[in-house]
This record gives sequence, C-alpha cells and structure tokens, in this order.
Amino acid sequence: MTVESATTDEEPTEEELTQQFIMWVELTIHDTESVSDTKNERYWCPHWWDHPEAVNRLSALHAAYIQAVADNTMSAWWVQHWDSHTRVLFSQHGPFENCQSRHTFYERSDQYNPRLQTISPPADWTLS
Repeated sequence: MTVESATTDEEPTEEELTQQFIMWVELTIHDTESVSDTKNERYWCPHWWDHPEAVNRLSALHAAYIQAVADNTMSAWWVQHWDSHTRVLFSQHGPFENCQSRHTFYERSDQYNPRLQTISPPADWTLS
C-alpha cells in the first residue's frame, strides 16, 4: 500500500513521501471504510486534506501503520490506532462535522475561533 521511491539507494524525497501518504489515505479509506449517504452517523469529507486535524490524525495513523507493518503488529494497529482515531475523525463533532452535504471548512474560516485558546509560556519556561 505504498508508492516505491524512484531510487532504491536514496531516501524518498518529500514529494515522494507526500504521494505515498496520499495514496495510503485514499486506498485505506476506499478499502476499509463504508459510509452510506443516507442517515449517516459517520462524517467524511472528500477534501480531507483541507482539514488540519484530519491531516494530523491521518499522518499519525500512516506513520504507525508503517511501523506496524515492519513489526508485524497490524492487529494492535487496528485496535490501538485506527479504531481510536477514526472514532474522532468520523464523529459528528470531528473535523468533518460541517461537511455532511458539502465541504465547508474554509467557508466558516472568517468567523472561526478555536474551541480552546492557548497563551504561550514565558520565554524562560522549560519542560522539566
């Protein structure tokens, strides 16, 4: 489920890694998830790449997937990663909550306020 790098001796380029990620998302969603159009309680947006939370979650799933394949721990990946993230991704309050009939993330961006705001810590603050 990955796109091979153009060269075998070199690390994949950022473009190749991006294409691998996109292909993984498209194949995984296509092959794994079934979301009906009527009385749907699971939310999805074809413009998934336009939703930062979705991209972050899918990216984390992809990285964990690659590791699970390498470690032969796919069963744990399904339970610990896929099930946990998709409960949020596809929920009515997840990143696609306003996309039931059409993509709407940027249509509300002018009025968008984060649900939780943060204040940056002081410059001398450390994680210890």
